[in-house]
Amino acid sequence: MPSPRRREKLNNLLREELSKVLDREFEFPKNTFVTITRAEISSDGHYGNIFVSLLGAEPENAFEILQKNIGTIQHFLNRRLRIRPVPKIRFVIDKDEFQRERIEKSLAELKKKGDI
Repeated sequence: MPSPRRREKLNNLLREELSKVLDREFEFPKNTFVTITRAEISSDGHYGNIFVSLLGAEPENAFEILQKNIGTIQHFLNRRLRIRPVPKIRFVIDKDEFQRERIEKSLAELKKKGDI
């Protein structure tokens, strides 16, 4: 079991490498942005939840592309990462990001009205 500090480093490493892989190797629908917001590796290091934010015209298609190509993405990770075990990944839509966006819009509207 990795220590909490090591897990944090592994989470950051996984997030960075996945961002590079998605940026270089995959094409998403026009005007659709896929952002990896965070990665959470399990306590034993064998599994990882990858939280993504999908913005733009076709977020459902972008998530479908991620799901269809999870094996290929995992293969890229297995080759790039020098850790063992390389966590088996699973993509999850980051609902916290939607909530943050909704709150920011609400605050902007309140500022515009002069209530804040």
